[in-house]
Amino acid sequence: MNSLTKSLIDRFSDGTSRSHHPGAAAGFGDVWRGAIARSRLARPVGSIVAGLGCCLMYHRICPDESDYPEAGVRFDPNRELRVDVSAFDAQMRFLSQHCNCLALPEAVELLRTGRLPSKSVVVTFDDGYLDNLTLALPILRTHQVPATVYVTTGIIENTASLWWAELEHLIANSQELRIRQGHRVRHIRLDNADARQRAFNELNRQLKTMQPAEQDEFMDMLRQQTASSPFNYAEQVLNRQQLLELASDPLITIGAHTHHHPVLGRLPDIRMRHEINRSRELLERWLSRPIEHLAYPFGGDQHAGEREFRVARELGFTSAVTTRTGHFHEFHRNYLCALPRIAIGMGDSMERFEWKLGGFHCLSRRPGSRIHI
Repeated sequence: MNSLTKSLIDRFSDGTSRSHHPGAAAGFGDVWRGAIARSRLARPVGSIVAGLGCCLMYHRICPDESDYPEAGVRFDPNRELRVDVSAFDAQMRFLSQHCNCLALPEAVELLRTGRLPSKSVVVTFDDGYLDNLTLALPILRTHQVPATVYVTTGIIENTASLWWAELEHLIANSQELRIRQGHRVRHIRLDNADARQRAFNELNRQLKTMQPAEQDEFMDMLRQQTASSPFNYAEQVLNRQQLLELASDPLITIGAHTHHHPVLGRLPDIRMRHEINRSRELLERWLSRPIEHLAYPFGGDQHAGEREFRVARELGFTSAVTTRTGHFHEFHRNYLCALPRIAIGMGDSMERFEWKLGGFHCLSRRPGSRIHI
């Protein structure tokens, strides 16, 4: 890496983007990110870190945030799980013009056989939100970009909850929370957006350490403390008929995302296998087709590891994706059940989007990602 490229990457890798709309002015850091991503000086570095391509991870596509006058200042802890319609459209247009957009099954097969072309991109969505059908699919059709939707079947069945979304709802509608810790009760004041954000971060981490039954009990404790209307996520997620409609489109591949969306690494072997298998069994029953691809919930180093990778292989999945940051390289042909992804969220301007596609985000965030499994 030449000294100019390294100095630019070091300087701007930690900046925070404030821009996400394609027509909005990017922040100073993002301007430089875009310049680096397109620079001839950085091209040799980019060709190494970007490898053969990448798998992009989305969750929700939502109406433009400019529709909300308090955007950017309100309590909004799940913001990075969303991308605006206009931003998503611009991103898919860019991919269709500059990348090899592949369906996941095709990309995995080409990677396995050593034939994956450079600048390959796979688009994926996690959980099974209704907007994947109503907002994302029309844009995917316009630009002819294939996508995979990893479905949490318990959410479709209404037997599992979007606890991270409900946690936001409960905190936003409370002035104080009382958390029982053994024989003690802890009071958490929620006086302002910063206090709410701190509470969300703490409780979110705590909930991730729990098994599903413990999560349900904890959330029940919080629900009893708010006078607001109950959180209703049914209108936010796909029902079975809508899932069938989404799956019927030739651009869409459906994958498994467990049944209750637990942290698999926290579960005993039998329960972990059941979570994965139950999701696949239900999807195959509903869709009358094999389900060959898996996404680990949360998917970071602490959430899925060698045990989960081994079980995914033993259960016969062709591929499984994590949330570990990284691009596809030739050696990933031997690690098809531990594939990395690149998260795309509300804070990604087009400059930052190109920066991520070029591999520089991985280089700055996780220098060893090229060789890390």
